[in-house]
Amino acid sequence: MFSTLSKFDGSLSCPQPFFTNPSIELFPSPITCMSDELNDRATVPAPVVEESAPSDSPVPTLVPPRRSARVSEPPPYLQDYHCFSVISSLHEPSSYREASSDPLWQQAMTEELNALEKTHTWDLVELPSDKTPIGCKWIYKIKTRSDGSIERYKARLVVKCYTQEYGIDYEETFAPVARLTSVRSLLAVAAVRHWPLFQMDVKNAFLNGDLAEEVYMSPPPGYSHPPKQVCLLRRALYGLK
Repeated sequence: MFSTLSKFDGSLSCPQPFFTNPSIELFPSPITCMSDELNDRATVPAPVVEESAPSDSPVPTLVPPRRSARVSEPPPYLQDYHCFSVISSLHEPSSYREASSDPLWQQAMTEELNALEKTHTWDLVELPSDKTPIGCKWIYKIKTRSDGSIERYKARLVVKCYTQEYGIDYEETFAPVARLTSVRSLLAVAAVRHWPLFQMDVKNAFLNGDLAEEVYMSPPPGYSHPPKQVCLLRRALYGLK
C-alpha cells in the first residue's frame, strides 16, 4: 500500500502538464458560448408544414342580408294625379304681409275678426302708463278633407304668450275639459237606455271664457283702430296663459 501511495505522489509532482494542447480553452467566456449557441440555432432547418388533407365537412358560406322586395307606393287616396297635385302644391303663408295679397286669406282673416267682435273679445282703450301690451300674430292653416281636397282656409289670431309675466298677466293656466271616464260612462248609459246621441262643434269655443286678469294687447295686423289705442282683453284668446 505504501508503494502505491508513493507512486501516486510521484505522479503529482511530475513537471509535465496534463493539457499540452494550447488550442483548447479551459475557461471559455460566456459571450463566446452565447454566440456559438445562436449560430447553432440559426443552422437548425425550418420545420416543414405539411398540407392537410381536404375535409369532408362543408365549408360555411356567408349569406348577405336580405332586403325587402316590397315596392314603395303612395297611399291609395293619392293615386289620383289631381288630388296629389293639389296637396303637394298647397302653400300656407308665414306672415301677414304674405297672406294679405291673397283674397282667400283676406276673407279668412275677416271671418276671424268678425267672430272675435261677435264674442266681444276686447275693448279699444288707451294704454295706461304703467302697462305694457303683449303682441299677437296670425296663424294660417289650410283644412283638407279625407280625399285631399281643400275644405276651407283658416286664419287664427293668437297671442305671443312668451311676453306675459307671471303674477301680472296670468295666475293659473288650465282648461276645464271632460274626463275620458265621464265620456265612456255617458256612452254606456246611452247604449243601455237606447238614447240617441248627437255630435256638434262649437266655433271659437275657447273664446267664450271670461278673462279675470287685466291684459292689454296690441291691435292685430290689418285691424282698423283709432291711433294710440290698444285692445283690453275681455275674453280668453288663443295662446293666452
